[in-house]
Amino acid sequence: MYGMVNEGIRTFILTNHGAEAWRRICARAGVQEAEFEKMTSYEDELTYKLVDAVGEFTGLDAQDVLKVFGKYWVDFAGGSGFRHLMRLSGPTFIEQVRGLDDLHDRIILSMPHLKPPSFELEDLGGETFLLHYYSDRDGLAPMVEGLLHGIAKDTGEEIDVEQVAFRSEGADHDVFRIRLLA
Repeated sequence: MYGMVNEGIRTFILTNHGAEAWRRICARAGVQEAEFEKMTSYEDELTYKLVDAVGEFTGLDAQDVLKVFGKYWVDFAGGSGFRHLMRLSGPTFIEQVRGLDDLHDRIILSMPHLKPPSFELEDLGGETFLLHYYSDRDGLAPMVEGLLHGIAKDTGEEIDVEQVAFRSEGADHDVFRIRLLA
């Protein structure tokens, strides 16, 4: 994973828990880096170790850590200039979710080794959608759920999200049902 993800985790902990908490999390994870180069590729295992250590520190399971971080990610990435790229797709939640693959295509120009996930939005009518999430990485579906809530917050909309298919349970990809709330 690119260092931007790990740096987002670091910034989240520093903002919400302080430098001593980050030092302890790094020690638990066996991580030497106090900071991460955003454009450098790191082994995925490093990110998973950080997530586990954050969970131990906060008392949350890894899935809840990823949900919280996914929601935070929208603000963090937005502060790094990606908010402008997201908003190129449009101002609404649905437009921005539909534009996630285009966003990743633009980012690949700067990060050629990036292995981004892919998203396909299916309109079921009546303000209900299915989001198909495809990734080579295991275990990140909870981060997507948090990301969806972060996008909704950023666009001023309310949503309900339920994961309805799980790659971890044998499906070939994860699927989320999204309802736009009035």
